[in-house]
Amino acid sequence: MQGKITESNTGKIRQLLFLVPGILVVVIGLVGSSFGSAWSAWTFQFYSGITVMNFIDSIMPFFPFVPFYPMFIILLGAFLIVKSRG
Repeated sequence: MQGKITESNTGKIRQLLFLVPGILVVVIGLVGSSFGSAWSAWTFQFYSGITVMNFIDSIMPFFPFVPFYPMFIILLGAFLIVKSRG
């Protein structure tokens, strides 16, 4: 009986350890996508000073994927939320 109670409490704590950061990360991604014009110019300027990034940018379109960063962050948050359910 004692083992079941401990497993139940551990499961709830594990769910919260994935659920709360997942929700927080999704909110950060949504805020980042709303204010993309504020941070994207700074990010492009930062990447322009790195020679390796300039070389990769000449080969790959949309590299370094700056417009997609909020989407990647939201996907990470959604993954954490789904992980908390399973």
